Amino acid sequence: MRPSPKSSVKVMSALLTARPEKQEEFLQTLQSLKHDIQQQSGCLECTIGQEASGGPEFFIFVVWKDLAHLEAHLDSEAFRILLGATSVLTAPAGFRFIAADSAFSPQGFLGRNRRAVS
Repeated sequence: MRPSPKSSVKVMSALLTARPEKQEEFLQTLQSLKHDIQQQSGCLECTIGQEASGGPEFFIFVVWKDLAHLEAHLDSEAFRILLGATSVLTAPAGFRFIAADSAFSPQGFLGRNRRAVS
């Protein structure tokens, strides 16, 4: 039996390129937001990373328990701050939303050229 789309795990991911002069500020913003996101109800995983070389490419990967928790996040102050930061500190960005039938790890998303940041 397959889980219903509303009950399956939901993933939000984004690959973001910081403006060179804003790279450190963007990293600090992401690190601060990571804690806030992890504290939200239904957050199963929150990984934020940067190019292994320390370059301007960052990613955010968040796994939510279900659609209701993802939607609550999209209405949260943390998400509004993230959107504001991306509009000021990065090149134009897009967020991807994925439904999964079971929880999974962001390791494949990290790849060889990216590393998680604390």
